[in-house]
Amino acid sequence: MSLLSVELSRIKDICLSEGFDLVGFTPAVIPKQDIDNIQSWVDQQFFGKMDWFTKQISQEIRLEMRHLGFVPQSVIALGMVYRSEEAEEILEQSAVKVSRYALGDDYHQVLRNKGKNILKKLKQLYPQASFRQSIDSLPIPEKVFARLAGIGWMGKNTNIINEAFGSYFFLSMILTDYKWEIPEVAKVDHCGTCNACLDACPTGALFEPYKIDASKCISHHTIENREDDFSPTEFTANWLYGCDICQEVCPWNKNKAKRNRIQTTVKEFIPYKYWTENKNLMESPLSMEDFASIFRNSAVKRIGSKSWNRNLSSVLNHLIQEE
Repeated sequence: MSLLSVELSRIKDICLSEGFDLVGFTPAVIPKQDIDNIQSWVDQQFFGKMDWFTKQISQEIRLEMRHLGFVPQSVIALGMVYRSEEAEEILEQSAVKVSRYALGDDYHQVLRNKGKNILKKLKQLYPQASFRQSIDSLPIPEKVFARLAGIGWMGKNTNIINEAFGSYFFLSMILTDYKWEIPEVAKVDHCGTCNACLDACPTGALFEPYKIDASKCISHHTIENREDDFSPTEFTANWLYGCDICQEVCPWNKNKAKRNRIQTTVKEFIPYKYWTENKNLMESPLSMEDFASIFRNSAVKRIGSKSWNRNLSSVLNHLIQEE
């Protein structure tokens, strides 16, 4: 891989100084193979209850980079680690599981706050250019750009994996109409013959390497599926919100000796004390008011108390059946 120019190195230092752990650059061009893969995924209706994914305007943004206020020329791909020793201890001690990323503050707000200073500094360096940050807020192919920028490779579980940090990190993209001269990044894929994630997925959502049927995914069912009568335990197992199974079994995350190298440095991602101090939180239903109060700064708030209690009932039934 070619060395970054002084210009891009300066931008990388700015992003690292704001708390991001991974920084890469890529032209805002989506390869045809990725466009075809995304379109095929939609055509086969693997999006489950995420109907917004199929809207024409979403696809035009996702595949053609339209409707963004400017024509993107370059992308800054950012990654921020969220894994912590506190989160590992919580998951090891509790029979009811919540995905690691949701144990602290809502990452949308945290990454947006971190990005504000970066955008401010970029505008100072390039006053004639336009910049726009995305944190799941735009239907752009963030994982594609992360791969192209060298943040990591697309794992067989469809997560971006980094050799040093594993996959427990958030992605954020900064789009700009400024065209940098970006060196080509060496393409890597260190999954090899490993199929641990496919073998471990209890619902068959990872039906073949590098492909996921979201309609079968535990994270989809516990977050995106809002049906009132949803209760099949095989779709939730002991996961109350989200699911980390395919990441937990990944060799790039599993080695405990690596933990000290992949701890978050962002205090907002350290799990809330109520996960350990309030044992009933994951054992008893929550009122609408209690739910709103407890999760006011959490990503969990988006599912509402009704889905939370529905998921809790399903998990507790599953645990009873296992006894």
